[in-house]
Amino acid sequence: MRCIKSCEVCGSNKLIDVLDLGNHPMCDDLIPLESNLRCNEYPIHIFYCKKCNTAHQRWQIEKELLFPKDYHYRARMTGSVINFMKEFVDSINKFSPIKKNNLVIDIGCNDGSLLSIFSKKGCKTLGIDPTLAINDAKAEGHEVIHGFFDLSIANSLKQKGKIADYITFTNVFAHIENLNSLCESVNHISKKSTLIVIENHYLGSILKTKQFDTFYHEHPRTYSANSFEYIANKLNKELLFVEFPKRYGGNIRAFIGNKEFHKEFPDLSMPDESLFYQNISALKDFKERWKKNCLYLIQELINNNNGKPIPAKAFPGRAAILIKLLGIDKDTISAVYEIKGSLKTGNYVPGTRIPILPEKDLYKLNYSGPILNLAWHLSKEVREILSKNSFEGNVFDILDQKMMKSDIESGI
Repeated sequence: MRCIKSCEVCGSNKLIDVLDLGNHPMCDDLIPLESNLRCNEYPIHIFYCKKCNTAHQRWQIEKELLFPKDYHYRARMTGSVINFMKEFVDSINKFSPIKKNNLVIDIGCNDGSLLSIFSKKGCKTLGIDPTLAINDAKAEGHEVIHGFFDLSIANSLKQKGKIADYITFTNVFAHIENLNSLCESVNHISKKSTLIVIENHYLGSILKTKQFDTFYHEHPRTYSANSFEYIANKLNKELLFVEFPKRYGGNIRAFIGNKEFHKEFPDLSMPDESLFYQNISALKDFKERWKKNCLYLIQELINNNNGKPIPAKAFPGRAAILIKLLGIDKDTISAVYEIKGSLKTGNYVPGTRIPILPEKDLYKLNYSGPILNLAWHLSKEVREILSKNSFEGNVFDILDQKMMKSDIESGI
């Protein structure tokens, strides 16, 4: 592991210790069912930079461990993700009209879902990804490079004349270690007119909705709007505009380029981020109250299920943090049921012996008791899926602001 001693965004050496979540398994370290293997655990320890309002993982895990070739996430599996991608492209087109044969380079392209949307607009597409999801992108007809984006790949693309009109990162820019090297690599495939569009979790939304579970190992940095002013400077451009899509409870989308080539952007207006330090410092107490109340709720659900473990729906990687903090296992959650086609099925929830099973197995049980939704940030979507499959039980989100009441109301 690599220990961060200064801010990777602005260079300040005055990082402040704000949140220690303890040791956790990596969120995609999925052990096959019946295997005797156990997950390794690594610290999640958050430092904060008051100068640029950026949160950092103090300890960064090697990228080869975080993103192995058999990484299980596929963007196409979640309908809301595809809808947000369409909105992402529409937003770019609104401010910087996309032209036929524009070259779009998507870094961390996964299965190529975003590239396919650009392709329908006549763009040339190129995706870079270190996981086997890249094969899906290739099958969709996109030019691909299998590997971690770095200076070597950037130099190779530059030599081949692959200089992008648009460079996109969707929930990836926070995943890549060594920010300075990343920005240098991006500069190699940019020209003056290149527009760089970065969408990531927004620290302001995380603090507003108390999403401490988003500080998992795959996010070495969590950004503010202020962060992107410094990042734009590293990219030899300017921050043109920021907007805040509703994805994941509130993302930030930063448009970085040169104003002379992108004149349709409105004037930049920055949000008030003056209370970020105060709010991030309060997460520790919130986390402890959530843990107490959530354990109380789960026990009530078990009691209402005749003392038997309850099922759970959906396994987003971030749920591994919540499961570990609660200290629960298969005697509490019988199984987690994933959407049809998910590569996560047939494995254990990291750090536990809770099986991840296909959702059809849930419906075969004719179960109508309470169910715990681990994808609490996709609350509406999960409920819609369950309803379409005639599930009639009550659904409870694992991280719910209602659990912060001094006395949890029963009526379960």
